[in-house]
Amino acid sequence: MARQPASVRHLIGLLVPGGVLLLAAWAIQREEVIRSAAAPYALVFCCGALAAALLISWYYDQSRLLCVASVVVGTVWIIQQLPAAANSAKFAAVLLLPVNFVLFASVRERGVMSFEGFLKIGAVMAQAFGLAWLGRTNHQTLEALLGWGHRAVAWMWLPIPAIVSFGIAGMSLAVLFLVRRSSVEPGLLWALAAMFLGMNQMMMPDALLLYAGTASLMLVFAVLEHGYDIAYRDELTGLPGRRAFNHIMEQLGGTYTLAMCDVDNFKKHNDTYGHETGDQILRMVAAKLSQVGGGGRAFRYGGEEFLLVFRGLSAREAEPFVDAICRSIASTGFVVRGKDRPPKRPLEVRPRKNLTRIQITVSAGVAGRSPRHSSPELVLDAADAALYRAKEAGRNRVRLAEGTPE
Repeated sequence: MARQPASVRHLIGLLVPGGVLLLAAWAIQREEVIRSAAAPYALVFCCGALAAALLISWYYDQSRLLCVASVVVGTVWIIQQLPAAANSAKFAAVLLLPVNFVLFASVRERGVMSFEGFLKIGAVMAQAFGLAWLGRTNHQTLEALLGWGHRAVAWMWLPIPAIVSFGIAGMSLAVLFLVRRSSVEPGLLWALAAMFLGMNQMMMPDALLLYAGTASLMLVFAVLEHGYDIAYRDELTGLPGRRAFNHIMEQLGGTYTLAMCDVDNFKKHNDTYGHETGDQILRMVAAKLSQVGGGGRAFRYGGEEFLLVFRGLSAREAEPFVDAICRSIASTGFVVRGKDRPPKRPLEVRPRKNLTRIQITVSAGVAGRSPRHSSPELVLDAADAALYRAKEAGRNRVRLAEGTPE
């Protein structure tokens, strides 16, 4: 089973910043007064944003984003510095730009100071040497073959092959984002869109620098968001982890409820069917808990324990939502994967015999803020004590904390 997709709230957090930055850059180009005022600072903005993208990518050991930022630097330099006669080098740089976006988005992240990281950097340097060679020679036959400047769409500067390259790259990044739901692909997708707009206005140097700087800021956000995911999001289940919950606890106030949830007989399932099956169980439970109603938010607390946080609800108001999600988990069938199951799903799915089906249940303890439990720590302890009573009562139950007001 693949990693569970991120929540809608998290996905919106990934997509919105890039869209806002791109909209701001486009709006600056649309208003002549603002564009004229920003033009003297375009070079400083571009260089600063590119330097930040390179340094932060290096600091966070993100070789993929480091290489993409390097490609953006090289492309802008070639467009701005090479003479007008070096059309072949410019065209090749524009054509390779989206290819590099998809290439580095597709490969695994192994860090900068690794064999794979050196290979990525070597690929960027090889392209740089090739483009430098093209820039020093006159390739009129190649330009005629590629149709540089002659087969462009009427309202665009870019030739048809470059437009196709950007289009294919954009669709590829979108598919990778839908499959992985990570923080890297949205940043690359928005950065690609910014560079596409910049390439279509390369005859206006200030516009190209503005869009390149915007693309670099999007890469910076991608690196920082990826760092946040590593620190605050549980890698196995995709839910916010213990550190994220501790951060939320500092912000809790007013009326709120905590529900401590624990997978019943998890150790028995883990020992009987193996750790891989145990991981599958945790992913399934996490996916269900993330769908809890009442505005609840799910966290992985540790091991087989999960937490649900309900802001604005008392314990008795949140109890029906906790009970409903526990019943939903109990009614969901779980099939243990066989050892002979292929790593990839076959095109033709055949019915299998002798499948092992087990029931997964969850017990929960619910506690809300009250005069007796006046701090998040006390509420958490009360929820844990209620969970213990639910276990003693036979499991697959929800219990309120003792002294919960009517």
